[in-house]
Amino acid sequence: MNTRHAIARTCWAHTARYAAVLAALCSLVAIAAAQQPGDSLPNGPLPTMSAPALRLPLSGLFSGRALQTAQSGQATKPKSTRNNTGPRPMQRRKLDPSMVGYIDDPSVQNEVRVRFDAGFNDPRPDLAEFFYQGHSAPVSPTAAFQRTLNFQQLYLNAEYAAGKSVSGFLQIPFRWIQPIFIPSATRTPDLFSGSGISDVQAGLKFGTIASETRNLTFQLRADFPSGNGSKGFGTGHYSLEPMALFYQKLSDRTAVEAELGDSHPIGGTFYHASVASAGQKFDGDVMTYGVGPSYQAVVRDRYRIAPVLELVGWHVFGGLQTNSANQVESGAGANIFNVKLGTRLCFLGGNSIYAGYGRSLTSNIWYRNLFRIEYRYSF
Repeated sequence: MNTRHAIARTCWAHTARYAAVLAALCSLVAIAAAQQPGDSLPNGPLPTMSAPALRLPLSGLFSGRALQTAQSGQATKPKSTRNNTGPRPMQRRKLDPSMVGYIDDPSVQNEVRVRFDAGFNDPRPDLAEFFYQGHSAPVSPTAAFQRTLNFQQLYLNAEYAAGKSVSGFLQIPFRWIQPIFIPSATRTPDLFSGSGISDVQAGLKFGTIASETRNLTFQLRADFPSGNGSKGFGTGHYSLEPMALFYQKLSDRTAVEAELGDSHPIGGTFYHASVASAGQKFDGDVMTYGVGPSYQAVVRDRYRIAPVLELVGWHVFGGLQTNSANQVESGAGANIFNVKLGTRLCFLGGNSIYAGYGRSLTSNIWYRNLFRIEYRYSF
């Protein structure tokens, strides 16, 4: 019993000694940090009682002249040349900018975007009503055969962060289409070249993980049928698209970003093969996934340049499509996979420009070729 008491007294003695040493070291670190200039301190004068304590010199910490030295140092300290107009506003955490051009940005922040797409050779634009509206009945025998579609689209996007982890965004697209039909003397096109507003999108972002090396954000986006579906400017139905967005910094210059989501249609077109037949939904769920590594090849004080490689895919779970013979058939199970190559230039703080090219690698396609250019300002 005496031996156990002796061991306990020895342990408590060592613990008390280590605690005293640790407290002394913490005091030294705190005093040294207080003597260093820092932007996090307020611009205004410090309280009178704490000022001498914060400015104790390390050389006189354990001497009797410590207080006298601190007071004399305070008396001879030159006046600050900083503009004491009050405390600085709280600054947002500095993050590396998102470098991708096609995958959705996982950052929760204030930003505006202007994006322009030019797509070529879309042979199935009504597949699952993902790009534009499908038919409610068989195509008329006098309708021309649509071989493909070229399109351009301008996006205006604004995002506002109400806090560090929540933001809302609004996207307004404007679309131009040029359908290309097989020439025929007896058939006429049922769709013509034109332009108009497309389906407006709005949504929310919720940042669940946000650090200087990793972001995980959940996004909920809604599509509104503001575009004229009968003219090829929209899908003609609402959609909800939940999506997970991820960012991981791998090194000072290398990062990878990814997305995974599903577009769920609400109130799409019902196709009737005949008057007596039951209707089939032309629209269907479409899963989107992608990954995009980037490398900042050029890093300067005023700008940085990063090549980006993005691999983006879609899987169609259901719905219909119109084939090259003007016959409506199932589109379920279609897989589309694209590769995107681009470069982003970041300059002057939150400004950046992206330019890239995308090409389909599968037989099922939304488009064969796509060119994109984007301007983004984050603040």
